[in-house]
Amino acid sequence: MMKHSTAIKSPLQWYDALSEAIKAMECKVAGKTMPVKKAIEQTINILTAARQMNSTVYWVGNGGSAAICSHLSQDLMNKLGIWSQTFGDISLLTCMANDFGYEQVYARPLKKMAVSEDVLIAISSSGNSENILSSVEVALDKGLHTITLSGMDETNRLWSVDTNVSFFVSSDLYGIVEVSHEAILHGVIETLWLENRQK
Repeated sequence: MMKHSTAIKSPLQWYDALSEAIKAMECKVAGKTMPVKKAIEQTINILTAARQMNSTVYWVGNGGSAAICSHLSQDLMNKLGIWSQTFGDISLLTCMANDFGYEQVYARPLKKMAVSEDVLIAISSSGNSENILSSVEVALDKGLHTITLSGMDETNRLWSVDTNVSFFVSSDLYGIVEVSHEAILHGVIETLWLENRQK
């Protein structure tokens, strides 16, 4: 893990650390280590297929990662015309948490709503959030195309799960990991939008 917390003394150094973390990201495709280019290409293929098949892209995350999900979910629908869904309704979340435990707040609705060929994008900075891991388990069981983003320690549980595409950002600062995750996905969505706009 990159120890950014002990090295950064100014915002400019933080920006440098962010750039370093993004450039050093690690990727897997179907559980096998791959160059970043291959992981990005596979992510683009998954999203393109979702648009062509009118599939739904589901997003799950906690805290700052949930905010990333909300932001990029609407970008996916607005810019690319892909059906996109987060589980942000407070009544739904509190019902699931109260009745089944917080680890099931996303997994239960996902199990009811998602169908094979849909997509799950699961974001967890630590890679160890139980509710994110349980959602990924449901997605894999139901045959969803699954993209995960994690960070912090390379031994995190989400990075260890074999999914269609996995991204890992090494840093001990949540801000670096979160902004890196958003940049990875924003880059994919916006370049697809630019490409489509030029056709």
